[in-house]
Amino acid sequence: MSFKGPKFGIEGVRSELGVKDRPILNNMIKPDVPEFMEAIDKANEEKGEKTLYAVNVTADLPEVLKNAERAIELGANCLLVNYLATGFPVLRTLAEDESIKVPIMSHMNVAGAYYVSPISGVRSTLILGKLPRPAGADIVVHPAPYGKAPMMEEKYVEVAKLHRYPFYDLKPCFPMPSGGIAPIIVKELVNTLGKDFVVAAGGGIHLHPG
Repeated sequence: MSFKGPKFGIEGVRSELGVKDRPILNNMIKPDVPEFMEAIDKANEEKGEKTLYAVNVTADLPEVLKNAERAIELGANCLLVNYLATGFPVLRTLAEDESIKVPIMSHMNVAGAYYVSPISGVRSTLILGKLPRPAGADIVVHPAPYGKAPMMEEKYVEVAKLHRYPFYDLKPCFPMPSGGIAPIIVKELVNTLGKDFVVAAGGGIHLHPG
């Protein structure tokens, strides 16, 4: 297979974080890179765990490579790209660039334009599940049926399986169910997906009184 797939995959991301036997927690914030990386270094010392900050570098080629290079120069240890807004070749180019030595998170923006129509488009499990993995995503954001996103549970489960099932020699990647994920839903996520997934807790953290 000519596709190289994820550079890190599940085991590589776990190795970067030093987290072995539980789901990974993700939170969405949008700070400046240098200041946030300094805050991460301080937090890492206090909690004894590493944090990845996925900087959004989404752009067309070749600008996306310049964005990635600049983000990494400023300390970014993970990249984010809206792979459906830019197209799969952008994600693949980032993932297969040997100079980029950080994990890549792929976001699902524009996914609905591909699969929501019942009479046209591409099956959601292909767009969100099977295709981003060979293109090189280490973490794939996709809709979960428990919150605000319109996604059938069986398709949501199939997407996560496609991220992790044996697929030639490609590394498995992390599914990251997203959309209205709150603490009360985490048990359901674990029961459905096991331990190899990322909890996408945006408002679930920001709006929590604790």
